[in-house]
Amino acid sequence: MRLPTTERDAFEARLQSLFGDKLRPVEECFEAIQNFKDGSFAVGQLGLMLYTNGYNLRGTSTRHPNGMVFHDGQNLFGVGYFSKEHDERKHLHIVAPKGKDRITAVKSFISATREAGLARTSVYVRHLSPRDHALFLAAGFAPVTTDPWHPEAPEEDETYPNRVYRLEELLAADDEGGLVVKNLEGDGNRRHRNKNRLAYRRFENFLARNDHLELRIRPYGYGPEEAKMARSVVEGYFEARRAQGEVVGSTPEDYTAIVTQRPGGRNEHDYFAYLGVLAHSGGEEVPVMFFAGERTAPERASLYCTMSMRFADRLSGLFKDATGFTAIPQYIWLTVFKKLMDHGIREVDAGGSEVKGLDDQKRQLGGRPEKTYWVVG
Repeated sequence: MRLPTTERDAFEARLQSLFGDKLRPVEECFEAIQNFKDGSFAVGQLGLMLYTNGYNLRGTSTRHPNGMVFHDGQNLFGVGYFSKEHDERKHLHIVAPKGKDRITAVKSFISATREAGLARTSVYVRHLSPRDHALFLAAGFAPVTTDPWHPEAPEEDETYPNRVYRLEELLAADDEGGLVVKNLEGDGNRRHRNKNRLAYRRFENFLARNDHLELRIRPYGYGPEEAKMARSVVEGYFEARRAQGEVVGSTPEDYTAIVTQRPGGRNEHDYFAYLGVLAHSGGEEVPVMFFAGERTAPERASLYCTMSMRFADRLSGLFKDATGFTAIPQYIWLTVFKKLMDHGIREVDAGGSEVKGLDDQKRQLGGRPEKTYWVVG
């Protein structure tokens, strides 16, 4: 049974009548996206699903819930349609424009939508490099300060810089291929130089004290039972953040496409998706992590979903001794980094953050800043 038509459905139908086959669902654009990958964070099938998704309650699409991509053969960008928090008016979003004539293509796209009576509000162009940010401003676009997306996070999760990890600075392999966690170098890491190594050891000790449990991190297969487990991790993560008052902008629904839609290519080669469970000796498996990302250059990957459950009170009765369980995020990040390194990845972009607390966590893990920007059209 088809769901009732939404405002975004009508908007997307009009766009398709304007642009025809140049506007396609993200899940149909794997090969086109591959041709524009240059290491930029959002230029991946999973990245464009995240930032143009139609599951978001402030911009629901029943016909194209994974979002849409504009591709004219020479240029490419994602197309979303969302309202701000506490404001019902919708805004066109242009995501990560790429191509030789990307600025002209974006301006023409916006002009056509306005002439058709669409896009009456501010249009946001996001995931711009510092160079492209300057070029778009020079072409007549306005800085995001003229109409911030959110009062606390004017550029949503690009308000704080992307954090990029050079894996050889964080970890190495021992003689058996196991994970060795390094101390962080550099003056900027002085106050948390050994934090990763100590956290990794704390969680190892937690597992030793709870010898009835085993942490299993396995490639994600997108089956219905796995999707149910991954969704529970995402929802639990947001519930915990809401309890701490840290939710700004993003919603659990933003990640539905990443949980349910298998991207093109192969896992652990073109994309990287992992589900982690605490397996009880009695056979029960409790989901505690879901990570998903994509190779965006030969030796670089972007991580779009990095969620783990670190609140022991949400797993009541599972542990003999909960001491050290709160170190699970660092343990999982480092374990996934090792898996990526084993598959040829040398740099990982974990994206930006809406709030300082999240940025601090990524920074203290060893991430270097790489800022991306929004402009307003």
